Amino acid sequence: MRALALILLFFVALISNAQGKKSAPQPTLQQADSLFQAREWKAAVPVYEAVLKTKPENSVAWNRLGFSYHNLSEYDKALSNYLKSLEQKPAPQVEVVVQTRLARVYAVKHENDMAFKSLDKALALGYSNLSELDTQKEFDNLRNDGRFADVVKRANINAYPCMGNAQARQFDFWVGEWEAFVTGTNNLAGLSRIEMASGGCMILENWTSMGGLFNGKSMNFVDPVSGKWKQIWVGSGTAPNATEFLNGEYREGAMRFDFETTTPQGVKQLVHFHFYNQGPDQVRQFHETSNDEGKTWVTTYDFTYKRKK
Repeated sequence: MRALALILLFFVALISNAQGKKSAPQPTLQQADSLFQAREWKAAVPVYEAVLKTKPENSVAWNRLGFSYHNLSEYDKALSNYLKSLEQKPAPQVEVVVQTRLARVYAVKHENDMAFKSLDKALALGYSNLSELDTQKEFDNLRNDGRFADVVKRANINAYPCMGNAQARQFDFWVGEWEAFVTGTNNLAGLSRIEMASGGCMILENWTSMGGLFNGKSMNFVDPVSGKWKQIWVGSGTAPNATEFLNGEYREGAMRFDFETTTPQGVKQLVHFHFYNQGPDQVRQFHETSNDEGKTWVTTYDFTYKRKK
């Protein structure tokens, strides 16, 4: 009986001891991300590593582990973890971040060809961080490489797609500071400042008539519905003083708005509104209308723009 009692006491002690010991909490992704957001890179590393042992398919966590090592200047470990992130086939918005961080590591390691390969992949995914390209010191090793200028150009087009759109660039010949004369005379009709606006998606006209008694602006852009150029003019005359010029196409050396409208009197009217590209320093703006289906035409105005020197 004494032996049996001792055995029972032994097992009771084991059970009590086991119950007294609480299992240590497992690291969580939330803890790792919290440390990451707080820029506690060194503390974040072991937590991410513990999490990734059970969730190795998490591309974002591999990327963040890599970036933690990156900020600790442990570039080889950063590189290894970035590549593991890519192995998980991340979403494009994650991959573009990983590829640019890979490029930074390769640049620091003076592996320029690999850096440009990563940047090329990032650009293909829409990378457009011009500020990073301009200020990130880890890219210093790449800036003297001729390929870097092309990277900046492509990133600029990603940021401002209209800059790389050939149709959107057709009216650039009108951009500048101009004096507008009545064609064939020295009579100054007005001054015009034509600007590229909205990331290159719009050409903005700022017109002031001679003497400053009348002014107005026009927005010129490719209409996404028609696929052709459109101008919306708003002047300072009797309100409402807004006019639309439609169906703009650049052909035979001119931007041509040719369309049909209706006058306030209900008469069908044909309109020609043309901007002739006459070289780098001159543009002719010509407007005419016909109320008899094109049999006769009346010139409304005819200006020759001369670039201010």
